[in-house]
Amino acid sequence: MFETLRTLFISPTGDVRPITSGYEVIGAEEDDPIERRKGDDERGVYWCFWALGAGVLLSWNLLICTIPLLASFFPPTSGVKTTLASWLASAYCFGNLTFLGIAQRNVGIISPSIRLHSSLLLLLALCLLQTFLLPLLLPHLAPTLLLPLLLLLTLFLSLSTAYLQASVFALAALWGSPQVLAVMSGQGGIAVLVSVTQVILAVISALPSTGSDDGRIEGEQSTLAGVGLWALGALGAIAFMIAHRRLVVHQDYSIILAPIFARQQYADLDGGISKDGGMGTMTRRIFRKNWMLEFAVAWVFVVTLSVFPPITTAILSVHTPPPRLLQPAVFIPFHFFIFNVGDYLGRTCPSSFPSLIFASRRRVLLLSLARTLFIPLFLVCNVVPRPPASPPLINSDLGYLSVLLAFGLTNGYISSLSMILSSSPALNPAIAEEEKDIAGTLAAFCLVAGLAGGSVSSFGVNWLIRGNAFG
Repeated sequence: MFETLRTLFISPTGDVRPITSGYEVIGAEEDDPIERRKGDDERGVYWCFWALGAGVLLSWNLLICTIPLLASFFPPTSGVKTTLASWLASAYCFGNLTFLGIAQRNVGIISPSIRLHSSLLLLLALCLLQTFLLPLLLPHLAPTLLLPLLLLLTLFLSLSTAYLQASVFALAALWGSPQVLAVMSGQGGIAVLVSVTQVILAVISALPSTGSDDGRIEGEQSTLAGVGLWALGALGAIAFMIAHRRLVVHQDYSIILAPIFARQQYADLDGGISKDGGMGTMTRRIFRKNWMLEFAVAWVFVVTLSVFPPITTAILSVHTPPPRLLQPAVFIPFHFFIFNVGDYLGRTCPSSFPSLIFASRRRVLLLSLARTLFIPLFLVCNVVPRPPASPPLINSDLGYLSVLLAFGLTNGYISSLSMILSSSPALNPAIAEEEKDIAGTLAAFCLVAGLAGGSVSSFGVNWLIRGNAFG
């Protein structure tokens, strides 16, 4: 047992390099990963990548689900209380973008195993740290200290996510399109699991209490729910390490990494890729070939982060007064659940219904741009505060939740389609077999750039609603 734990937490150091002399990549027509029949072993690989995809967005989902709790630690008169989601989303996304840009520089010539393992260890440490900080320190800090500490913790979370994301997408792109879809599906799946847990805890907290100090009890229950989420996140990080370990010992692992090891050999030789302009030249060439898909996946998340969660958390039930299970403490977690279910269904559409996969990059870009129409739709919902004499145009909880579900579906579907087209030579002839790992991480970088752009634009949308971008 102790030996198993030791090998789990120690980074893989064994030499898994194949013999790369005379290495020649296998053409897509000989072994198209989308058409490959999956046996039991391939299903195990799929679920390992699903778990790693979940790990990529674990910290983000834990963070946004605990933002209402973190905001409650600020006094009612603080402007940060209403804009904390925008502050933390911006810090997370720009930190992720910066660190991912650094990781991208060597993604094509460095084995992803060590980076992947180290980032999971950092994620585990941060989840454990948040588990103890939530009840013991954060509620007692002054606002002038609380906001900088939250921003610092958010930056460390973005660091672990950036290197994990670069490693996972590079490895998945090398393995094949089904594994890229597994990563995208896992990202949506972890969001659903986190939001389900949050809704259950919120409903339990909303049940009638027999105590005389309901406000204090409700606060304690919310803190306990946040602690439970981050503790589950730590257990999740351990599960992701196990999934990574299973991939490392897989019989095909060294073959999958052959392109990276080949580049390492050539980079060490005179006249290799280091003298041809290096990885930077290859990266720029791939970026130009895939610019439509890269812009499409970026714009998907620019639109999403413009309103979710900074604006959607201000949309409340139209019932006045709302019943107990439609009060903000339950309605806001439930809205996370609805979006995440839609997002997960959208991410699983390409693998469940292959007919929904099409290779037209222009159509993908147009679909992405069309999502911009969701922004005014949310602005005509019941955004609070609102003048009492002006009812919202969408004056229905069901109508709002339907818009939110469609928002999630299109987010998951278009982003997944963009990612698999970006790194699949079988679907995108512009990309060569030896370029697919770099193409995959470039698309992931653009995805994060979209998150960063959306988090900044949320301040502008906040200004449209409240007349003040920062409070």
